[in-house]
Amino acid sequence: MSLLKAVLIIMSFCFSVATADEQKERDGVLMRMQMTESYLKSKTATKIEESGNAEAIQLLEKARQLLDKGKQELEQGNFAAAKQQLSLSIQTFTAAGAANKGSQDSSKKLVSEVSSLQSEIDAYLVSFRSALEEKGPSMSGLLDQQYVESLMASSKQSKSSGDYQSAISNLTKAKNLVVDALIKIRNNETVVYTVEFQTPADEFRYEQERFNEYISLSDTLLEKDEFSEGKIKLFQMQKKAGQQISEEAEALANQGDFESAISRMEDAVKKMVQGLRVLGIQLSM
Repeated sequence: MSLLKAVLIIMSFCFSVATADEQKERDGVLMRMQMTESYLKSKTATKIEESGNAEAIQLLEKARQLLDKGKQELEQGNFAAAKQQLSLSIQTFTAAGAANKGSQDSSKKLVSEVSSLQSEIDAYLVSFRSALEEKGPSMSGLLDQQYVESLMASSKQSKSSGDYQSAISNLTKAKNLVVDALIKIRNNETVVYTVEFQTPADEFRYEQERFNEYISLSDTLLEKDEFSEGKIKLFQMQKKAGQQISEEAEALANQGDFESAISRMEDAVKKMVQGLRVLGIQLSM
């Protein structure tokens, strides 16, 4: 009798472990499904529906069908098949967004980029000035706010004359200066930003831009020639690793696999953060 009891206990334990693993996998698929649904209900999806672009609308409908298939597979307990359908749904939705954007006039894209940069700079400036109030006026030298304002004024003038490329160039310079100053003034502090992405492609571009900003920041720091040869060597190792991962991420994005591309680009950003920490800049991952 005691042997039978022991066998039953072991069987019960194995069943509970299997059930826990199954629930964990189910939760993972549900999380991915919620993310996919949020993309298909986003402003981008609404714009596609209202665009009149037949190709983009057809791709959007296909993405929704793939989502429904994913739900069906999940209900049947086919987790691997559900994941595959959801990944295909995201890829198809991204293709729909690209098809819709491709049909728009290029000048509208440039106008949107200018507006986006202006909004980002405004937000960064608010954060910098808030930090400046906390740290005191001695930190004001970290940013030449007058020069930043002049760059933004030049950008506005270029935009009004239709020279969007010059406007973007000036705003990018201004943004890099403000981000650089904000990172320095927030040294040893953790800054959390909440960013809403409409598509996986948007999220990938955000991570790619973060990586490029850290590259720019490191170039500025190294120009000062204030670091030992050992620190520079350690930093260059991290930077090289980050650049290699960044290239892998870009290749994945070009193939439409934005889920993997985002993950790899996040890894590239982490390498740059580790490298900048070697140079004394304390950033959060």
